[in-house]
Amino acid sequence: MSANFVNKLCYFCDRYYLYPSYSIANHNDLWVCSHCKFSLPINYNNKENGECCVCYQEKPLYKLPTCNHKLCLECCKTIYFGSTTNERPIHWNEMTEEYPRWPYENVDEHEDDKKQEEYYYFEDTHFNYEENTYDELIEIRNSLFSDRPDWMNAEEFINYENENFKYQIKLIKVEHDFDEYNENKTRGNRTCPLCRKTPN
Repeated sequence: MSANFVNKLCYFCDRYYLYPSYSIANHNDLWVCSHCKFSLPINYNNKENGECCVCYQEKPLYKLPTCNHKLCLECCKTIYFGSTTNERPIHWNEMTEEYPRWPYENVDEHEDDKKQEEYYYFEDTHFNYEENTYDELIEIRNSLFSDRPDWMNAEEFINYENENFKYQIKLIKVEHDFDEYNENKTRGNRTCPLCRKTPN
């Protein structure tokens, strides 16, 4: 990652985004991604202190974009996006593992494209990263040596393939953990608790 970019966590969706970029912005010390800002376009400059009509606590209140009612940010998060006290897992865009480097990228471009197309078809046909373990993928791959072109069986490519197996399995687990984290959030019905108007 470039030294000029830093990760910022969106308050509402709990995802990190690179800043500076169009993906996330600071609103009075509150980081909100562009997707969440679009989903609930609150004016963060327009706030007043008072008792939240949901949690009954004295907090800064923000006017909802669909009506004149006001909520605190914590209740907005729960009602419109979901909240939880569970430990947040990493998102796929926070993985420290890098996608393995394709070993034939420095050969003839046309030949490289043909190899990639051939391998991606082979990969889609024989490897199920959702269901197979790393050892099972290795076993499946080794059983297919005689059905593969020589370049797929070269040591350099086997090493790439092994790293790709590890990366894909880790990616699947990370995505599953984050999806489960989101599914287990306490989430409202995305309507104003007083007048039931929705943001869309």
